[in-house]
Amino acid sequence: MISIRNLYKSFGNHRVLEDISLDIEKGETTVVIGQSGVGKSVLIKHIMGLLKPDRGAIFVDGDDITKYDNKQMKEYLQRFGILFQNAALFDSMSVGENVGFPLREHTNLSDKEIRARVAEKLQVVGLAGIEDMLPSELSGGMRKRVGLARAIALDPEIMIFDEPTTGLDPVMSDAIDNLVIETQERLNLTNVVISHDIAGTFKIAHKVAMLYDCRLIEVGTPEEFRNSPNPVVQQFLARKAEGPIKI
Repeated sequence: MISIRNLYKSFGNHRVLEDISLDIEKGETTVVIGQSGVGKSVLIKHIMGLLKPDRGAIFVDGDDITKYDNKQMKEYLQRFGILFQNAALFDSMSVGENVGFPLREHTNLSDKEIRARVAEKLQVVGLAGIEDMLPSELSGGMRKRVGLARAIALDPEIMIFDEPTTGLDPVMSDAIDNLVIETQERLNLTNVVISHDIAGTFKIAHKVAMLYDCRLIEVGTPEEFRNSPNPVVQQFLARKAEGPIKI
């Protein structure tokens, strides 16, 4: 679905991405891992068309989105849903108003139709009937679920997850991982996930891609990652300070 080819990006003299090529398959979950600050978010912003590369191309269904004009880019962005790291809910709005926000902004649905769509999406994430609650009344895990309900409100084709289990305990992290899998299968989503959670990565990923020193140093299935001979990959997976990764 998404084919990144020979992507380069620098900010001034600071090189961030160098010769990145990656295929993201339709209906699968691709997890991008790596140290903080290695360019994972910059790569995601290129996939979404929010940044332009210095060189390279990004083909989506055969079209190079780096050449899109503003109108084409606006239409392209509507194919995405995003779950931010902290869920990014509006604290002054109820759960129902949060989930319904993109529907009010981007559709002509009636209030009745929006309420029905909100109820449907909350049911998908296992939170039926909480429309009147405020974000301040929710646990961290519930906030993530509401954020996901809002992200899928417009029935996106592609979901971006920015470290979906950050700040959650291990049990709730596993519940969110299960939800990522369930929604991907139920809605046939193409997922792109940024994560530091190795156990979660191996659970949800069809494909794992690791960024290090501006480059993709390993791309493969979770099993291929576990068996990788690359010392950088093995140090990262083992969570060890000692090794070739510079701290």
